[in-house]
Amino acid sequence: MSRILPLSPRDLNAVRHRAEHAPDGASRDLARRALADHAFAVASGRALARARPRPAFRTSRPSPLGPNRTGFLVGALALLGFLFVATVLWAHVTDVAETMRQQASAMRGM
Repeated sequence: MSRILPLSPRDLNAVRHRAEHAPDGASRDLARRALADHAFAVASGRALARARPRPAFRTSRPSPLGPNRTGFLVGALALLGFLFVATVLWAHVTDVAETMRQQASAMRGM
């Protein structure tokens, strides 16, 4: 049995089995001491010797242009969209005003 504490789940099951079913008292005492050491290691928060960090999953991929350029591009697209809508509205208003002027001048000539 390895002395790396806290015990792995497989080693912990083996030690518990030995603590209950060992043929002689010395083996049972040794297994009970290992269980006590394991409980102390868990309670004291000692890090596992074989522990590996959990894999970190990124929620989104970083922009290939960088974080600063992404905001700039979004702002530039919003500005271009606003300018497009303003230009279309200006053209429509100008066209309507010209049509109204023509109708007014035609009505004056009647």
